[in-house]
Amino acid sequence: MKENTPMPQAIDVYFEFSSSYSYICHEKIAELANRHGLDLNWKCISLGAIFKQLNHAMPPLGSPKQKYLWHDVERSARQAGLEYNWPETFPFNSMHAARGFYWISDTAPDQIVPYLKAVFKAAFAEGREVGNPEVLKSIVTSLGLDGDTYLAALSDDSYKSRLKQETIAAQGRDVFGCPTFYFKDEMFWGADRLAALETYIKTEKDT
Repeated sequence: MKENTPMPQAIDVYFEFSSSYSYICHEKIAELANRHGLDLNWKCISLGAIFKQLNHAMPPLGSPKQKYLWHDVERSARQAGLEYNWPETFPFNSMHAARGFYWISDTAPDQIVPYLKAVFKAAFAEGREVGNPEVLKSIVTSLGLDGDTYLAALSDDSYKSRLKQETIAAQGRDVFGCPTFYFKDEMFWGADRLAALETYIKTEKDT
């Protein structure tokens, strides 16, 4: 009698396309998962909706916290080996990119990682306006996907609802910022928590 094959363990990755730190860690988390033979469940959410519920506001321009965060983003990107250029509009409207993510997850799941990498690169390395659907269409077309069908999906109520439901589900797991990682039921917040996440995986994997 054939034994049941156990489902591979996975890390849940909550990210936002307008999150600098999500961009900074997107390659490192993939490398970490690969080292340990883990899958990644990419979960795109609306951080703005979460911030609104929590009454969280960006630090005022020129404040010590804002200046530190901007400096830390640039430093962290350099340390990750990534080019970083602040988008002209920041934070930018990432709703279309997020809805498009779920269209791709439904229609071309093998393109999920190429898509998120391309959107992140366009936004934070190339300075392109990824809040513009036409820019996103060009990105999708470069991946060999149908840009017109993609554009239609951005206004499809099912993908609007999908993003909303994924965000609500994230709130149900106490996600308050991005990136957030879950392995089993343990939560880690921030691009700088990858080492702690990896230590936990080493002790808890396969248990």
